[in-house]
Amino acid sequence: MTPSAITAELLAHARATIDLPADAAKALTALHTAATDFFIQDEAVKRNHGSADFTYGFRPYGRQYSISPDRPDMNESFTYWADNPATVPHHDAPTVTPFLQALRDYWAVAAAITENVLAELAAHYGQQREEALPFRDYSYLEINWYHPSDRDLLQDRHEDGHLLTLAVADGPGLEIETDGRMSSVPVHDSQLLAMPGSLLTTMTGDDIPPLYHQVRNHRLPRRLTVLFLANPPLDHPVPPFVSRDGRTVDIAQLARTSGAMFGLPPAPSHPAPQAGG
Repeated sequence: MTPSAITAELLAHARATIDLPADAAKALTALHTAATDFFIQDEAVKRNHGSADFTYGFRPYGRQYSISPDRPDMNESFTYWADNPATVPHHDAPTVTPFLQALRDYWAVAAAITENVLAELAAHYGQQREEALPFRDYSYLEINWYHPSDRDLLQDRHEDGHLLTLAVADGPGLEIETDGRMSSVPVHDSQLLAMPGSLLTTMTGDDIPPLYHQVRNHRLPRRLTVLFLANPPLDHPVPPFVSRDGRTVDIAQLARTSGAMFGLPPAPSHPAPQAGG
């Protein structure tokens, strides 16, 4: 699917599927392997690669939720910001370096897709492609490692609060909302689901609504998802592509604070290397 076709799907259906070429699918497969090797390590080892505020690197189970803190997401996670390994504490340790290399390789795939889609959207609203949002320094990959659970949902219904999420999972469970009803998303190891968030809704004057989704429990022994979460610049005001009601909206301010609904701290304006790395 071309970037223009992806954009058309987003405008028409508030979601799009993206087939990965062979080399990109290979990078995703390598990331799955490296992520599994990382997450099966001891908890103390993993925590050595997480920042104190849980923004960078490893984030333990119980730190993030979709609706309420008494129903945490049933997963550990790892965040990789701005294609910068130095954001991860102790990034040069052998317990994380293979994982970081795989993240870097897949980052190139996801960022290229996102760049083309945002450029097409900018053009749709009469802007030059060069005026597309420079997202790379403010976006991140998030890898979720799910725990076995007896709960019906591993993640409750939510939208991600970003511009765009490129999502792929190695097992069933993801469900998306259409006309008020949830339906399951087929598992495909070389196909991404592009999910718009509420930031893109605001950017497009409500033309593209956020895609609400949840993760149903299929009692898998383990489950891994790879998410690329695209943000606008966070260090200066960002106007929407289009505003139809005359309001002044700063997309950057919305982006910096959107994580609060999931129990996360404000997004960093400039992801910076952490001490001890």
